[in-house]
Amino acid sequence: MLICPATSDDVEGARGISAASGRDAWSVEMLSITPKRLVLAAEVAGELVGVAKTHFHAYPDGDAPGGHYLGGVMVKPSSRRQGVASALTSARLGWIWSRAGHAYYFANEHNIASIRLHEAFGFHALGNFSAIHGVVADDGQSDLVLFMASP
Repeated sequence: MLICPATSDDVEGARGISAASGRDAWSVEMLSITPKRLVLAAEVAGELVGVAKTHFHAYPDGDAPGGHYLGGVMVKPSSRRQGVASALTSARLGWIWSRAGHAYYFANEHNIASIRLHEAFGFHALGNFSAIHGVVADDGQSDLVLFMASP
C-alpha cells in the first residue's frame, strides 16, 4: 500500500469511493493541501482505495477546541478491513504530531467502526455535542462525540 499526498488526479477516484460509500462527493477544493491541512491518498497496485484529510480550526467553537482535527476518511468498500483506514490515520497523526501536541476527531455517536479505529490510536472522548465547527450528525438527530489524543 502506498500512502501519498492527494492530487487533483485523485478527484474522480475519490468521488467513486464516496458514491460507493453513500457519502457526499469530495470536491477538488476538499482534496487541496495547504500548510495547515493534509489530504492523503491510499493506493494498492496503482488503484486509489482510500482518501483522508485533516482540518485546522484556528478558534474554539463553544466547548470544542481549536486545533488540528482528523477529517473524513473514506475507503473503497471492497478494500475495507485491510488496514487502509489505519494507515491513513497513522500518517495523518504523524503529520499533526509534528505540528501540535493534541489531535482532535469527532464522529457520529452511532459510527462504532470509526470510534473503535480511533480508540486504537489513543483517542478518548471529551463529550457529546449537537454541532462541532459547523458539522451536525443525521440532520441534528444524533450527537457528535468529540475525541482527543496526544502523542
